Amino acid sequence: MSALSQKTDKRELVLLCNPQAGGRWKELAGILDSQEARHVRRIVTDSIADVGPALANLGDDTKLVCIYGGDGTIHRIINRLFSSEKAWCPPLAFIGGGTMNLAAGWCGLTSSPEKNFRQVCQMYQSGELLFKEIPLLRIQQGDRVRWGFIFGTGPIIRIVNEYEQSGKGKAAALVLAAEAVLSIWTNIPKRLNPMTRELKGEVTIDGKKLPYDQYTAVFCSITSRINPIVEPFIKPRTRDTFHCAAYASNRREFSFLMPFIARGMLPIDPKALLRPASTWKKIAMSYLGKGSFPTDPRYVNDVASEFEVHTDEEFFTIDGEILPSTGEPIKVSLGPRIKLAVSPTVELGPTMRLAAKVPRPHRPSRHLEVVS
Repeated sequence: MSALSQKTDKRELVLLCNPQAGGRWKELAGILDSQEARHVRRIVTDSIADVGPALANLGDDTKLVCIYGGDGTIHRIINRLFSSEKAWCPPLAFIGGGTMNLAAGWCGLTSSPEKNFRQVCQMYQSGELLFKEIPLLRIQQGDRVRWGFIFGTGPIIRIVNEYEQSGKGKAAALVLAAEAVLSIWTNIPKRLNPMTRELKGEVTIDGKKLPYDQYTAVFCSITSRINPIVEPFIKPRTRDTFHCAAYASNRREFSFLMPFIARGMLPIDPKALLRPASTWKKIAMSYLGKGSFPTDPRYVNDVASEFEVHTDEEFFTIDGEILPSTGEPIKVSLGPRIKLAVSPTVELGPTMRLAAKVPRPHRPSRHLEVVS
């Protein structure tokens, strides 16, 4: 009998698989055939819709659930857990395997799903697995409440919805992105014109209504990212806040500045360009650490505990899932906290809870939780 089977109760670890995630059957087969998978409870669903009964059977003795699947799978699992009467969420490990694996990457699990799974199991068995405790976003529209890591609405989400409705793939995504930019500047192709128009509505952050009525980007996030290559947020999130951003520019301005905003750069105030001498002086002084350059007041990039959007947009997104909107106000706040397994390479923050290895001669138990 292996050390893993001796020291780890098979009921403690659960491997929940969505074979439809990304269609990566070969990778899933490697996980199921691994030595580590022989000593965990395996749940393989024929459809993500079948995940409900599987989750309902998880007992209190479940110490860790490894999820094979992308952000869409994770979104549905978390919402199913918190929509149940029990409303209980065991510690989770996102090992990847889907089309979009932003959550897994944010936790530092960036290897192949098989390597991630093996690493998580081995570190759990040795008592070295780290856990990051974070809140979820609570997104409410009318009587419907959902939970997730990222919320967004506006032109970008309309384009993502168009991509979801058409042929997927990197080539299709690049073509659609190029067509969207072309439509913004030339109105060709005309079919994309309605999709690239600004969002009409109102945004309120922590009870303060922004003085604008149209936006090109509206996002909230618990993580520092919106997708794997877009990391626009500049302020560190505190324990009781989440990241938020709203830009009240027109679509042409946004299309030009988007590559810079995606890298966390703040746009300069256009009115400041009317005073070039003083503006460049302020920019130079800001690089020397003396003052700050004039940023565009229409761009809000901050942290908040409450965020509300009033708009007639047809869609919004939570963790990459495109969801229909009822037209009622959408309220974003902090939701329940969950524990996520993270790679040792992930920076430990002020809300970190971790399972740390204790020196063997004085080892009283397998796990020690430390709250910083």
